[in-house]
Amino acid sequence: MDALTITRRRLLQASAAAGAAMSLGMSASFAPEPGRRADAPPPKIADYVDKVAALREQVRRLVRGWVDGGRLVRPDGFVYAVDVAQLMACFVDAGDAEGYDRLRGQALSHLVVDDKSDPFTRGFVLWRYRPDETSPKPDASGTTEALRTAKALWLGAERFDRPADRGLARVILAGYARHAGVEHGVWLVRNYFGFGTRSFATNSFLVDYDADFVADVAHQTGDAVLAELAEKSYALVRGASTPAGLLYDLVQPELKTMYPLLESVVTFSPNDVVQLSNAATVANTVARGAPEVAAAVLKFAIDRIDGPLRMYHYGRTGEAVNDAAPGINEWGALTRLAAALGDTAATGLLLDRAVAAWDYYYNRLKPDAPDAYVASEALGAMSAVLAI
Repeated sequence: MDALTITRRRLLQASAAAGAAMSLGMSASFAPEPGRRADAPPPKIADYVDKVAALREQVRRLVRGWVDGGRLVRPDGFVYAVDVAQLMACFVDAGDAEGYDRLRGQALSHLVVDDKSDPFTRGFVLWRYRPDETSPKPDASGTTEALRTAKALWLGAERFDRPADRGLARVILAGYARHAGVEHGVWLVRNYFGFGTRSFATNSFLVDYDADFVADVAHQTGDAVLAELAEKSYALVRGASTPAGLLYDLVQPELKTMYPLLESVVTFSPNDVVQLSNAATVANTVARGAPEVAAAVLKFAIDRIDGPLRMYHYGRTGEAVNDAAPGINEWGALTRLAAALGDTAATGLLLDRAVAAWDYYYNRLKPDAPDAYVASEALGAMSAVLAI
């Protein structure tokens, strides 16, 4: 695996870790309140609706301030496409056309590739850019970034009646589809395209797929290419299920050269360690088209909600890898998953933990310390709950 792949993967891991770091000190807050009787009825969604609505408005104001102040630059000097795209979707959900337009402009100016001299890369989405660079050369596209940008534009087109944004979303999805290929007999959407080498990566991560979204667009447009892409994406995610009910993180077809008779070895997590937030995030992308996969991830969490649910588990046995408690991203992604599956009982149980995490985090996060990825993940989960 090359350095760029590792760096892009660490981007999302670092974003998740940032939220977790602030919540690790409040592990006890994730458990039911000490005053709750052992025989008390389980928590229900209605118990938390007012609090979730208030928290959502608080976080929406916070992120709008970051965007208006131009504070999406991370400490390394880059603005990341995943931050821009996910906040665009949050502004769509809020009905905030002005906030959406601000980020849409950034995305089209700096991230969405439309070079008339290079039609093959039209619609590719760069994974990041530096605001202080003039005439920068693109380094690599990102498939997770493409999906989330396309989805934000697709949702924005519907919410704000902008047919042109539907067209832009389809251009990006066409670029995303060009990342698909076959390596050593294994179909996958390759992680990125390197502009310097003019070549694709030979692996992918499960977060590089969103079969439900692609299937929706295919259904609404009659696009046969996207319909086939969605079906193959569902099949790949189904094949990534672990014996314990989680989802492996990585597709690495080169492994077939060492194990030619074993198809299953190409989908794995290093040392069999599965990150709970990744499994829940991927499960959310197949909740409609492969509900049995999504339900298995949710069941894994609910069965262990009072212990020992952790950030990391072994994919084969389900055992905890260490004592790192779930953080804000784990609880948010799992709550969103329960809502997507229509499991109101599980949503209530998870809200009991998620609300404590959100409340703690956002009452300690300083306005001048933006955390766009974590905020966008939390907003998505809050809106999923309030939409039930």
